[in-house]
Parts: sequence; C-alpha cells; structure tokens
Amino acid sequence: MKEGTQNYGSLSKTEEGCGDTAGSRPTWFTLTKPRIASDGAEDVTYSGSKRALLNRWMKKVKVRGGDLEAFIGPTDHCVEAMLRQHGGLGLEYNSLDRNIIDTAVWHRRKTQLIKAKREGINESFNGGSQRAALQSSEDEGGFDHETVKLLETERERMEWALVVGIGFFMAIIGVIVSRTADNLLEWKLESALEWLERDGDESYWYYGLAQHVATSTILAMFAFIPVAIAPVSGGSGIAEAKATLNGVVIANCTAISTCCCKAVSVICSVAASLPAGLEGPMIFMGLSIGENANRLVPRNRPAFDLLRTDRHRIDFAAIGCAAGVAAAFRSPVSGVLFAMEEGSSFWSTSLTWRCFLSACVTVITMYAIMSKVLGNGSGFHVSNMAVFNGIDTNSSSNLALGDSDHPEFYLWEYGMFMLVGSFGGIIGGLFCSANRALALLRRRLSFNIVQKGIEVFVIAAVTATLIWVLPSFFSRCGDIEPRRLGHTYYKQFTCEEGEYNELATLLLNPLGAKGITLLFTEDDPDAFSMSTCIIAGMTHLVILCVAFGMSISAGIFIPLLFIGACLGRALALICNIFLDEAWNIDPRTYAIIGAAATLGGVVRVLISLTAIVTHTTSLSFFMTPVMLTTLVAQNVGNWVSDRPGIYDVILQLRGVPFLEEECPVVGRNANIRARNVMRKNVVTVCAEMLVKDLVGILRSNNDPDFPVVDKQDGSLVGKISRIDLLALLSQQKVLVSMGEDEVVLSYSELDEARPDPRNLPTGDEIGEHLSHDDELKYVYIAPYMQIAPMSIQGHGSAERAYEIFRSLGLRSILVVDKHSRPIGIITRHELALLEEIGENEHKVKQKKRSTLLYSQPHKDTQFE
Repeated sequence: MKEGTQNYGSLSKTEEGCGDTAGSRPTWFTLTKPRIASDGAEDVTYSGSKRALLNRWMKKVKVRGGDLEAFIGPTDHCVEAMLRQHGGLGLEYNSLDRNIIDTAVWHRRKTQLIKAKREGINESFNGGSQRAALQSSEDEGGFDHETVKLLETERERMEWALVVGIGFFMAIIGVIVSRTADNLLEWKLESALEWLERDGDESYWYYGLAQHVATSTILAMFAFIPVAIAPVSGGSGIAEAKATLNGVVIANCTAISTCCCKAVSVICSVAASLPAGLEGPMIFMGLSIGENANRLVPRNRPAFDLLRTDRHRIDFAAIGCAAGVAAAFRSPVSGVLFAMEEGSSFWSTSLTWRCFLSACVTVITMYAIMSKVLGNGSGFHVSNMAVFNGIDTNSSSNLALGDSDHPEFYLWEYGMFMLVGSFGGIIGGLFCSANRALALLRRRLSFNIVQKGIEVFVIAAVTATLIWVLPSFFSRCGDIEPRRLGHTYYKQFTCEEGEYNELATLLLNPLGAKGITLLFTEDDPDAFSMSTCIIAGMTHLVILCVAFGMSISAGIFIPLLFIGACLGRALALICNIFLDEAWNIDPRTYAIIGAAATLGGVVRVLISLTAIVTHTTSLSFFMTPVMLTTLVAQNVGNWVSDRPGIYDVILQLRGVPFLEEECPVVGRNANIRARNVMRKNVVTVCAEMLVKDLVGILRSNNDPDFPVVDKQDGSLVGKISRIDLLALLSQQKVLVSMGEDEVVLSYSELDEARPDPRNLPTGDEIGEHLSHDDELKYVYIAPYMQIAPMSIQGHGSAERAYEIFRSLGLRSILVVDKHSRPIGIITRHELALLEEIGENEHKVKQKKRSTLLYSQPHKDTQFE
C-alpha cells in the first residue's frame, strides 16, 4: 500500500495505537467509590429506575477547602454501559446527519462533474466562437460559473419534479384511503340498520345488533393483522413522523411495506366504528412517500447525488408530511403550518415553498379526482373545498358562503372561549395522563401477539355494542323536516317515520364526514339535546382513551374534534338555561371552539390547529377565538398533566432520543461541561486500517461515527461514519495488500454500496462475507472521511454542545482536549439524558464550582 496520504490530510500509515479507546487519555477528575452509610446502604442506589441512574451522576469530590457536591458526569461506567444496564434510552435508534458533506471523494466528484458537463457543452457546439464563448474560465484559474449554473438548474428541476410527485401520489393515496374507509363504514352501518326497517317483532333489533358487532369485530381483526405483521405501523404515526424529522432513524418505520400496512389497518379501524381518524395515518403515509422519494433519483446521474443525502431525505419527509395534512383536511396552508410547527425540526424558506407547492398539488389533484368520482361533472365544485362546512351537494344550504345565518359570537364571549379552552386543557391533561398509565400497564403485562389480538377483539366488540345499545336506552327523537342538512345525515333507528334518533345520528354515523358536520352546522338548539351531546362525547372519550395504544392504526384528530364538539355544544346548551334569551349563545360556535380546545389540550398544537379548524369550516373570522382557545388549552393541559402532548408522551415511553429545539432547563442553568455528558470510550481509527481490526471495532462498538486521528500526535483530522465503513468493507476492490496501490471509490459507488440505515448489520453479520485472506488486507479510509469534523473542547458548556448538535442536525459531535485529541463523543443519546435530570437531582453550589469544573484537580484531591 502506498505510504503517505498527503492528498487527504497528510496522514501516514496505520501504526499501533489506531483503534484504541480514547478514554485511556488523562481525565479531569479522580472520584470516589460509592460511600457506605451507617446503616450499611450505599449513598447511591443501583435500582433499575431512571432516577437512580441519574443519581449515579451525582458525586462528591473532596477539594481544597471542603466537600463539593456537583454534577460531574459518569465515572466508573460510561453512559452507554449504564443505559444498557438500565434498559437504555433509545440506543436501538440510529440517527441521520444533516451536516454538509466535506470529503475528498465528494469534492473530486464535483470537479469531475463540472469537467464532464463542460466537455459535453463544448461538443454540442459547432461554431468555434460559441465554443470559445462558453469555454471554462477554469483554464485561467477561475471558476466555471456557467457550467455550475447548468448543473444547479438540472438538480433543481429534478427536485421540483419530486416535490410535485410527492403531492400527486399523496392525493391518489388520500382519495383511495378516505373513500374506501367511508364506503366500508357506510355499508356496514346501512346493512345493520336495514334490520330495523323490517316490519315484525323486536327480534330484528337483536339481529341488527349481532350483525353490527360481528362485522365490526371482523373489520377490527383485519385492522390488527397488518400491525401484527409490521408493529411499527400501529398507532397514529405522528409521533414517528416527529422523530424521523428530528433525525431519528426508526427501523422499518418509513418503508413502503409499513405504509401499506398502515393504510389497510386504518381503513379497517375506521370501518369497524372504532374511535379512529384517517388524519394521523395519512400524515405518516405522506412521510413515507416523501422519505422514499430520493430513491427515485437516478443513480447514473451524478448531478443528482445531492438529492440522496440525509439533508434532502429529511426535507422530502417534511414535504410529505405537509402533503399528508393537506390530503387529510384539504387545506394546503394547514399542511405547511403543521409540518413547520409540529413536524420538521429543521426549517428554511426554501422548504416552506416546496411544502406549499406539494400541498397545493395534493389538494388540486384530490379536487379533480373527487369531482369525477362523485359524479359532479367537470371542473371543481365549492362543496369539495371544506370538510366540515355543512355544504350539501344536493341542497342549497350553505352556512358559510351563501346564507346570512352562520355561527356568530360577541366580544364578551372571548371570556367564555377562555373557559372552554380551560376545560379542553383539563380534558387533554387527564387524557394524556390516563393514556400514559394504560401504556405502562400494557408494557407491564407484556402481551404476546395472541393477547394483543384478543384485546382488539374485545374493545371492538364492546364499542360496537355500546354505540348500538345506547341509542335504544337513551332514545330521544326529533322531527327531521326542519333540519338544515339532507335526510341522509340523520338516522331513524327506533323512532317513527319522519323522525330521527339524536344519539344514533351521532354514534351511528362517520365521525368526520357527518358527525362533526352536524354538530358544527345545526343552528337549532333542539337538534341535539344536552344529554345526547354529553353521552356521545363521553362515550367516545372513554373508548378513545382505552383504545389509543392497542395494536391497530388509528388517528385521534377526528375523534377528539368530535368529542370536543359534543361537549362544547352541551356547554352552550347548559349556559342558555341560565342566560336570558337575548344573551343566548350559539351552540354551533361552541361546538367549533370545543373541538379546537379538546384537540389542542391533547396534542398541544396552536397555529396549525387554528388553520385546520378555520379552513375546514370556511369560517376565517373564527381565527382569533380558536387561537385564544388553543393557547389556553395548551397551557392548562401542561399544568394539569405536567407533561407534554400525547405524541411527546409516546416518544418518551418508547425511549426515542428526541431533541427539542431548546436545551433543557438543567443544561441552560447548571454549569455542565461537554466532558460531563460525553461518552468516554470513543474508538479512534487511522487513515489505513487492517480489515481484521476494522471489523473487530465495528462488531464491538456501536458508535455512529469514528474519529480519524493522526498517527504521530493523535490529533483529530477527520471523522467517518459507521455506514461508510460498512460500505467500504462490502466492496472487495478497496481491500488491498501492503504495497499495492489503493483503489478509491467514486462517491456514486460509495453511495450505492451504503446499507439502509434503517436496517444496519450488527454483530457477526458485519464482515461475514470476508475470507481470512481479506481480513489480512488493508482498507484506505482517508478519502471518505469528513474533513475537519464538528468538535467541541471538553471544557465547553453542554448547552453549547446541545445547540450545535441540534441546530446543525448532527449525528455526533466529537469532544477534544486542548491538543485537539478526541477524548469522547456526544450523540443524541447522551444529550437526551439532560431532559431526565430534574432540578432536585441537580444542585450545583455556586461556591468553588469553578475550581472543580474549569481547573485540573489539585494534588491534594483524594478519595473520601
């Protein structure tokens, strides 16, 4: 193998010492072992709880002048070992890296690409003057602006084509999923209700009940089967979307097969009359489509290599989320706002425009498809523009656009809106706490796949029975003639001809397509009584709290909107009992406000929720009431449960190392250094590595990145990812014997050889294809390393390390000493621990802490 690597950082051949653990370097502190108290118990407990784990980070050090209790990081065990011992905080999750690529093969690719493009341009011209006019200024030592501009234009066209494609395919999937689910649900309900239309004895009521329960449970089991095949397809999917856009890689989460399983499961969940919505799964499907969009980029076009990087992969996923929201609510602006507020962790102006374009394409395509499917003729119809505005294509009734009668409110009612927001926050806080407790119970019970199926079966049977039996026991009939909407919205059930059963109309209808629309649009207070609204709302609230978390795919947006609309309308009817007739409030207004308050109290979103409610109801003047309500609901919900929204609770329960935008309170206010939170046992590599040694490092170490050091002084010169090392080992031609010329892969070849980060090989799977002779060869890694990687000195603050890591979207940040030698590594797993440290567990005395945290310990420092 050739000696010297001057072209790639002036590194020399591998020698002894490369591949060693940097934790053997001098450390800052000498610490005591756990002290034994008088009762024989240790001061630091070693139970399996997170609090006990964090307590182990609290040590006492004897310094000159007395004892000092301070947070000085792990000592006897590295963070990774402690996490594995105590169950881990997301060590099974990998991470993406949004950092700009700065490797030798990447820069060589750019040079070759510009040269090839320039030669192609010159060959396309016949005239010498034209060729001379476009001849590169690179020959004169300049920069070929014209060629680079052409390459950038090609890449941008491909990028915009992918953006449009994401919106188009999401529209097709959205129409298929929504129409299939609605048609299945309508068929199931109508076929069961047909028994009540037959003349005869009361036994037909039981026949209808039996058919309804049977079909519901069968559909529920069909919803369970895809989740049993692909467990990650269960749930709403928004929590997984947030994690993916934060840079976390969840195994098989965004695979196309997972997307298909989620689509089938949510269709059957909705059709089974479970409290399920299509919105969350649709957002997840958009995420899956967007995240896989860069796989469509041709690999034989080097100009498009940038579109296959992790940075664009995350951006396409954010675009897919925006398209998913737009498909669910037919609102492009809501899609952009949701992706910005609740989804993407990395935002830019260009990403805003791309999200908006994709969302617009989604909505326009859905309009075009639905206008044909619904048989409304060519062109667009206003009835397709909003989901809950009460426009009936078979009626001239239009509360928002054509009629003067629409929901209204007065200035003094802003106080009432705040009250409704408070109620929504209380409901949301209690819901999150109760659902978290049920999730912990499910974890303790540790159901197997059969028991999970039984759970789905039982809950589906109970739900189907309740929504059929309750309208019979609480039967209140109303005249259907004066109602605003068409007769298809109302269910006669056990009432006389020309009447409708109020509770059956709310429970035995699709929640979104008809249930919410009825509550938002019926201006007559007698349309649905106070007791009807309370029973319907509380029934779905209890069932949703129990069902959300079982092994099916189901969203909670629509159920929560329905629950809030029922309880908000009931609140308005209660208030009207005590108010003078001149001061009566509109129940429709409080149905809308209640829906926003309940959803905001559970998911804790503000701007995007306001846009969703105002756009789906075509009531833009409701923006300030809805915004005020959701703001109050969010703060009250945080106060009640002392926990974040339901999706953040899910991420915490799963141990996903999700990093918020702002550093945790402890990191901002306590004097924690980067060396306190780093993992010490970082393994270094050199520019040339023996294949056998490299395989051993990868098998015994799970670091996502490895620092590349100079052989002479051990200083940091680069960083190479685990994925790239695995890719190099899979290429036989880069493995060379000593004295042979090294073979350098092109960036395209390296990219094609990279394994899927969602399913990386582990343990003995690494290098299993290598023979004994291959293991004695060398691999030349310098051309593929990141030059001058992001690093921070050990005495830098943990807050700064967090900000650098989070704002740049790094996979890891290296910690170095004053000689630029790597002494540790920080990944999101270490930074996520800062969220777990409470104020009581982290007390740092102001007195003398600079002696401990900024200086080398004095010679007198000793064990207690």
